[in-house]
Amino acid sequence: MRSTAYDWIKDGFTSVPNILFDQYHQLELTGDQMVLLLYIFSQINRGKSSEDMNRLSIDLGWSSHKVSDTLSQLMNKDFLEIELVPNSEGKQTDHYTLRPLFDKLDEINFQQSAQSAQNTKKNHSAPQNEGLNIVTSFEQEFGRQLTQIELETLNDWVNISKYDEKLVQLALKQAVLNQALSLKYIDRILLNWEKKNIRTADEAQRDIERFENRNNQNNSQMVDDSQYEHIEIPLNYWDNN
Repeated sequence: MRSTAYDWIKDGFTSVPNILFDQYHQLELTGDQMVLLLYIFSQINRGKSSEDMNRLSIDLGWSSHKVSDTLSQLMNKDFLEIELVPNSEGKQTDHYTLRPLFDKLDEINFQQSAQSAQNTKKNHSAPQNEGLNIVTSFEQEFGRQLTQIELETLNDWVNISKYDEKLVQLALKQAVLNQALSLKYIDRILLNWEKKNIRTADEAQRDIERFENRNNQNNSQMVDDSQYEHIEIPLNYWDNN
């Protein structure tokens, strides 16, 4: 009887993780090694054993020597190993497992993620030529490494809001002096200067000095007034005759 598409569907499909193809060059697999891995993967997906060398040879159209040689290559690369699995009778039998291959893929993926995070941090850490100095200053004052979100905030200040880097440094200094060391507080300082159309550190420094001078004058006035607080001023009441 001729096989139909329905029969093929009943026979199932082999789903292969894309990461296996994405990291193909990293694994340094030959074409034959990849074909054999995919074949073993399909057998595992179908709940079948792939230890029968004759069946491997027939299904792939390879000689027994080629099958044996390619299996050895994969095992030497630590992409394949044999594990004991009990059969229906409870007897331990040898089975190929691809666990080492996917452990390797996990390792590669982790290394790439770590490298990507490090590169992202470098990019955010140096939004412009002096960006590294900004991050170093913040990390020194915070006493720790900045988080990814904090690095992105610094990057946004410089690259999106276009704040001058020296202006950001001065805002950090003001937060330290006011014992309010947080990015939210520093952001409020920068927004306040922006509302005043202050765009450089020199302009911001002059604004700080004007504010401090006004405070000093007010405090001085309060001191001058307080010296008269002990004097009683008599009140005269006029009789209405």
